[in-house]
Parts: sequence; C-alpha cells; structure tokens
Amino acid sequence: MINLDKEKEEKFYANKDFCFSYSSLNKLLFSPSLFYKDYILWDREVRTDKHLIEGKLIHCLLFEAENVEKKFSIVPGKSPSDNIRKVLKDMAHFSDAETLVACDDFVILDSLKNLNLFQSLKADESRIAKIRTEDNEPYWKFIGNSNVDVVDQDTLLKCTERVEVLKNNKDVMSLFEEVTTDFDLDPIETHSERYLKSELIGLEFGLHGYIDYYKVDSDKKEVTICDLKTTGKTISDFKDTVDFYNYWLQAAIYMKLVYDTLGDDADEYTLTFKFIVIDTYNQVYVFEVSKDTMGAWANGLGGAIKTAKFHYNSRNYSLPIEFLSNKVTL
Repeated sequence: MINLDKEKEEKFYANKDFCFSYSSLNKLLFSPSLFYKDYILWDREVRTDKHLIEGKLIHCLLFEAENVEKKFSIVPGKSPSDNIRKVLKDMAHFSDAETLVACDDFVILDSLKNLNLFQSLKADESRIAKIRTEDNEPYWKFIGNSNVDVVDQDTLLKCTERVEVLKNNKDVMSLFEEVTTDFDLDPIETHSERYLKSELIGLEFGLHGYIDYYKVDSDKKEVTICDLKTTGKTISDFKDTVDFYNYWLQAAIYMKLVYDTLGDDADEYTLTFKFIVIDTYNQVYVFEVSKDTMGAWANGLGGAIKTAKFHYNSRNYSLPIEFLSNKVTL
C-alpha cells in the first residue's frame, strides 16, 4: 500500500498551475498510485534507458541541432549498460566525488540496494567492483550536471545517421519546407520543439506539452502537426504501438494545445496530425491521422480528462476509476 505523504500532497494541491502532460495523464490512467508516487510525492525513478536517450537525441538533432551540446554531454568511449547508468545517476544525488575511486563505498552500496542490483553477490567488495571500473569513470565524470543526458560517441554517430535517413526522405522533408518571401508578410508560420499550455474551463488543472513541429498557413487556414516517433519494432507494427503506448492520447492533447493558439478564428482552420516514424531498420513512413480517427481520439481525451478530474478532486489515487466504481467483474 502506498505510503501517503500529506505534506507533499498539500504542496502539490497548493500549486494552482498544475498541468497534465501526455506522460503524466497516461500514467494516471495506467496506475493512479504510480502517478501519486511520481508526480505528487516526487518519488520518480531515474530513467536512463538507452532507447529513451537515443530517441531524445534524434529529436534534438532533427529539430534543434543547435542545442545538442546544451542538452547532452558526449562521453569518450562507450557508455555503461542501462543498469549501471541507473546506479551512477542515483549515486550522483548523494556524492560529488570527482572519481569513482573517491566515491564512498556506502553510497555505491546504498544505490545498488535501492535499485536491487547485484544483490546475489555475497561480498560488498564484489558489488562495489561492478561499479568502480575504469570503463565507468568517463560516464561518472560527465553526469555532474543532472539537467543533461550523457551519450557516447557511438550513440551520437548512430543517431546522426538515423537523422540523415529522415532528412533524405522526401515525404518527411516536404513537411518541413518553409515558404519564404522578400517581405515580412509570410503566411507560413513554423514552430519546432514549441512549449504550449492550455487551460481547461471549470477545472483546476490544464494541459501542456512540447510539440515537435507544427506549421500554420494563415492564408489557406491549414495547420499541420508532426510528431516524430522512433520505434524498436517495424512500421508495420506502428498501429498496435499507438494503442499500446496510448499515442492517440498524445496526438489529441497536441491537437488541443495547437488549436487553442489559433485565437477566435480557430474553427476556420483545418488541423491535420501526422506521425513521422523511423523503425528499427531505418524504414521511414509518415502516418496521417484521418479526421474520423482524430475525432474518436478527441473523445477519448475528453474521457481521460473526466477521469483525471475524479482523481484530482477526490484525492483518491488508490485504484483506477473503474475499480473504485465497482464496475469490474469477471
């Protein structure tokens, strides 16, 4: 049973500017208790999974290449495994030692215990030896700034090559073409990695998120919203992936966020959403979402917001709403 921390809960509810993102709303739908732990108690697991870091790097290289050095530290040599990176990240919260040799043994052991790694090894010295290696030293040196992700040269090269595949795809690049004129009256507006926020009428919370890319044509009254997805599966599996990860929810949120920026004549615009997908074999395809499908997804977002309202207002995060309503039978 989750250990309620009333002080942190009161601090969360005192913040009248809280907004759900796709990830937080999706987590609430999946497991209210996990949402409570991550977003109300701020007891969130450090995510250093390689595929997540690679996805973020590809996004950065494609949409804001000028910020790569601000958002990533490039490590010489190869990065440690996912598990080792988790341990080193956790250790960095408790130690500012310049080297792993200088890092206290108890810091290493506590992080290993917290993450339940190498506990089958009987001797503390054996556990410590798994972390305090020459190969892990470069990564430890570069994780002092917790606001950036650390990648190795091989990962940078791999992601750069994947971005080149995207840039060489005519269907992808046609979405990013900008119309320019000799005057300051260009009807085409483009935005990359744009942060947007929307209020929800009658609710104490809103929605927010970063949109990969969207283009507004004020003459044609057309808006195209693009979201880049990297997948470890194939493009043939992407429809199932949309359902599995609830990417439909993300698309509906982004449509809402962009729609709310269009002002009083928003209803005059036609909004189109496209997923740009590059799969594990570097196959690239642009999936356009039909009007009917987006309508269904928008209805789904409405239902998700009602669920969020129930949990937020009742402060009950013990179970998903259908279980709290006694509507689940076998």
